[in-house]
Amino acid sequence: MLSKIGQLILSQDLEATMMDVRMGLEVEMHRVAKDGKVSKNEFPTELGNQQENHHIKNDFLNSQSELITPTANNSAEAVRDLTALNHTLRNSLSQDHELLWPLSMPPILPADLSKLEIAHVSKEKQKYYENWLNSHDIRRSLPTGVHINLSFDDALMSSLFAYLKDEYQSPAELRNVMFEKIIHGFVQYRWLLTYLFGASPITENHYYQKAPENPVRSLRSSRKYGLFSDFRGDYSSIANYEKAIVTAINRHEIQNEAEFHGPIRLKTIGELEGMASRGLDYLELRMLDLDPTSSIGVRDSTIRFVRLLVMYFTMTDSTWDEKSQELAEEMNERVALEPATSITQYQNQALSFMAKLQGFVDEVGLSVNIQHTLKEIYKRVTNPTNTLSAQLELMIEDDSLVKYAIRQAQMYQDAAITEIKNRRIYQLSVDGQYVSEDRLKQILFDQPWHHVEYPKEIR
Repeated sequence: MLSKIGQLILSQDLEATMMDVRMGLEVEMHRVAKDGKVSKNEFPTELGNQQENHHIKNDFLNSQSELITPTANNSAEAVRDLTALNHTLRNSLSQDHELLWPLSMPPILPADLSKLEIAHVSKEKQKYYENWLNSHDIRRSLPTGVHINLSFDDALMSSLFAYLKDEYQSPAELRNVMFEKIIHGFVQYRWLLTYLFGASPITENHYYQKAPENPVRSLRSSRKYGLFSDFRGDYSSIANYEKAIVTAINRHEIQNEAEFHGPIRLKTIGELEGMASRGLDYLELRMLDLDPTSSIGVRDSTIRFVRLLVMYFTMTDSTWDEKSQELAEEMNERVALEPATSITQYQNQALSFMAKLQGFVDEVGLSVNIQHTLKEIYKRVTNPTNTLSAQLELMIEDDSLVKYAIRQAQMYQDAAITEIKNRRIYQLSVDGQYVSEDRLKQILFDQPWHHVEYPKEIR
């Protein structure tokens, strides 16, 4: 079951280091009024100029907030940093009028979509937005979600390369091989993540002219309804991914690599061209809906499961072949648009994969928390009423989730304001300049922040 790299990790007692991958989190949430309509307020003044703010800024719309954590040494640090930013943003909102919308599909939009205000960005980015809008419906830019950035620990890579230097010419080549295994795994099993964590069954008024008649698992994860490029990219290898995007840019199919809205983005420090030869630096997983049962948009157990998958894909043999990407995209589209409460048509494949994961956990000897997470996931696989999309369907009133979303948003807002009274928060310095990263870490991130995960089940 274990690959050669997996056997090496286990024999050298590196499994704990492998589990603690370096991680950064990006979470988008709309600012809304308490009636569930898109907020008309400007970016909070105490957070300064959002164009210069590295951690709290606007995305496409002026109401679309984005939180970006620094790269953390492990997931626990990343979650703490995200909580700090989430609480800081909530504290900066107009307390009588604004909340953070906890769902991936947007809040109530105006009937005239031209009234939606685009974020105040640089001239270069404004031109990019304008060009994008010339060829896309603005609604395609509005779904929000959770992005997980993953990279390998330097000490882990040094240890592995020391044993494998006769097989690989450089650490970069070894790193690419490990990243490709992870890429292939997440592309192939994206449908399972959509089933387990999909949480966008319906939309509010003025979003789609024609939406599915019944609640589904994840509109955001669907190519037909979500935010995805017509250009699909090539995940067969890092070199082919790079070549495909460069070709698409040269053919004016996309403006730049940022316009490729695939489920995974491959990232490098420096120019896209030459990425494969220099070695990939990190991956950006973009396939998770916001989880409305967590104040920060993602649960600890979800991140724990993602970390387990990273470890599993790295340490076991890949099953990727030339048909894998096309098949995976078809499977994900079917799962995303299945009725929210139905048993997935791929339940047998899900059960088989869960058995493999359990065998891997037993062989490697992972923690009790991982065992608990697998049990929780298994319940969702065997009983779809335990999935987020099915539970959200129960909260629909008059074809809307506004009442539920506002209740959750207010609960999280109240909890954040209560906690932040005893915390140092992110503010500009007296002279109007942003504090340094080191100072920011000292005054904001190095504190015991707590996010809300309540209730475990929606109903």
